[in-house]
Amino acid sequence: MGTGNSAANAANAANAQQQADIQKSVGQITSAYSNPNRANQYAQYNQNLSNYYTGQVNNQEAVNARNLTFANARSGLTGGSAAVDNNAQLQKDYTQGLLNASQQATAGTSALEQSDVNAKNQLIGLAQQGNYTGAIPTQASQAQNASLGAAQNYGQANSLGNIFAGTAGIYQNEQTAAANRKAQTSPIGSLYG
Repeated sequence: MGTGNSAANAANAANAQQQADIQKSVGQITSAYSNPNRANQYAQYNQNLSNYYTGQVNNQEAVNARNLTFANARSGLTGGSAAVDNNAQLQKDYTQGLLNASQQATAGTSALEQSDVNAKNQLIGLAQQGNYTGAIPTQASQAQNASLGAAQNYGQANSLGNIFAGTAGIYQNEQTAAANRKAQTSPIGSLYG
């Protein structure tokens, strides 16, 4: 019976060692994902994404402001109440664009954080099955890098589009009105031209 006891003791010791390795791996995973450096990476990513989107808003605002100035001048509205209303629409579109940029940056950062949560849970699941024990720091680092790599494409895939639709509509209406005025004064190609 001494041999059976010895085998049971060895099995218990091996099981205890495996459980200790699993707990160590889970601790390493948790530590890797709760590292303050990762929180700094989230903040930096949010700032970069916010700057990217705000730059898009500013570029679109500059183009639409110029178009609106020319449209107001072409229609003789410069300095009038219609020009004030048009500029108010431009400002409204700009404010909405900045809000949209902020929301997109927050959504992108949340997507990165969720990718990390998913990777962390997957690694913990593998560690609890006894897989990758000893290789966890490498696996966690690779998973974090993969999350950051996927996040780099977030800005291109989720651009803001044309956020100045209201202002663009004013400009388009002025272009149409100018074309109609020109057609009335120069009816080339018409039956009366």
